[in-house]
Amino acid sequence: MYESMTVQVRTGLGDWRLAEAVQELSRGYRVLRDATAAVHRVAGPDLARVTAEIVAGAPERAAGFQAVWLDAGDEGRLVLLARPEVLAVLPWHVLLPELVAAWKAFAEPRIPVQAR
Repeated sequence: MYESMTVQVRTGLGDWRLAEAVQELSRGYRVLRDATAAVHRVAGPDLARVTAEIVAGAPERAAGFQAVWLDAGDEGRLVLLARPEVLAVLPWHVLLPELVAAWKAFAEPRIPVQAR
């Protein structure tokens, strides 16, 4: 059984950044050791339907935490699924900011410009 949270996200979330952020969380928290990340490209009008399908179809024997980015081009959603035992250790109000911080840590490096 899973509990879920759906967050509207901007376009260009970044496949690899999401995967790296989830990996970083799994290294930091033992309860997230089997966490997974996935990306699904969906047509804009189907976003609500696909969100509902992901939440309803979460497999019983899958990872304790899953992050699924639904990329609809001009909009997107991040569907977070967590087992109750994960949320007992990392409630949503802790888990979501930790995921955001990990995601921000994997921003593309910027080359500093020197002023003359």
